[in-house]
Amino acid sequence: MSEHPSSPLSWREVLARHKSLRGIAQGSLLVDRGESGYRNRFLADGRIVYPGEGLEGNQQPTRGNAILLEALQTGSPLRVFLREGVNRWRDLGFYRVEGVEYRLEEAERRYIYWFTLAPVENGGKFSTG
Repeated sequence: MSEHPSSPLSWREVLARHKSLRGIAQGSLLVDRGESGYRNRFLADGRIVYPGEGLEGNQQPTRGNAILLEALQTGSPLRVFLREGVNRWRDLGFYRVEGVEYRLEEAERRYIYWFTLAPVENGGKFSTG
């Protein structure tokens, strides 16, 4: 994985851009490596598999999930911020929602949205070329 050139950001700086305490906001989202309880998966090709909003019960197409479903439909890019540690965030640039799967997770006995996010060329941590 190549290092993104941006400097680490504080939570205050991320919040000023993200404008929400929730992981999914209009125009941006937060990712981490499991600290939030969500299991984001970072693929070798630069894509991120991002679980939908809701840690209990079947996830619904409301709130944050509705934002991501709309971004998929419209092709609108979302700015992604990665938590790297306490009060340390990295701006990964812009990603597009390229697909979604709503599937039963047997172990949890509930349905979860899995959104696949792809970096926008020249706008994310990784290039797609």
